[in-house]
Amino acid sequence: MARPRELESFPRPGVTVDLAILTVSGPSDTNPGLRLLVQDRHDPDGRGLPGGFVREHWTIARTTADVVERKVGVTPPPGVEPRLLRVFDDPARDDRTWAISIAHSLSLREADLAGATGDLVAVTDGGRLADERPLLFDHDEIVSTAVEQLRERYEFRYRYVDVLPDPDGFLPEPFTLHQLRKVHEAVVGAELHKDNFNRRMKPFLEPLVRDGEPVRATNLRGRPATLYRRRND
Repeated sequence: MARPRELESFPRPGVTVDLAILTVSGPSDTNPGLRLLVQDRHDPDGRGLPGGFVREHWTIARTTADVVERKVGVTPPPGVEPRLLRVFDDPARDDRTWAISIAHSLSLREADLAGATGDLVAVTDGGRLADERPLLFDHDEIVSTAVEQLRERYEFRYRYVDVLPDPDGFLPEPFTLHQLRKVHEAVVGAELHKDNFNRRMKPFLEPLVRDGEPVRATNLRGRPATLYRRRND
């Protein structure tokens, strides 16, 4: 079919996919930390998020999967999918050409990022990257958006809607309530009230049971604590 002549009069921007990959380092430790993957990039030189232009006749989903597997070098576990953040379309965002970005975030466990290309950089309580100069293009804005949306999923204070335990699955099962709270604090960037947190989380958890008795952690400091896992329902 011939292309309508009117379409030829409209210039077209390049379309890219940029990916904010987030994880929690040491999720079972006493001091876990929120991290984000940053890569060294060339043409132009600098630091930025993994990304790439959408090839002809490729979908956004295919391009996103290609960035994860080819440029980052990891394969997400089954059921773990990138989340659409929003479109970043400032005409001046890229000095090289007119380009819009379909930005996504992807939450992965620290173990799933073993061997990934790039550096896991700490995210500050203020939602910025620690010890990093400004990233290329508008990637700092993409980072802020990804962190803000992640924290919205983990923040239970001032909310009447239930927040699920570790909704992005950074913490391997089984875990203690203390470990779960520390992961939420690492993501939110603030301390959470212990009793309020436990009360909000327990309806969505079930104790790990062996021979009819709750299993307790024995390799942690202090009094042995009950181990939990997420309820399937």
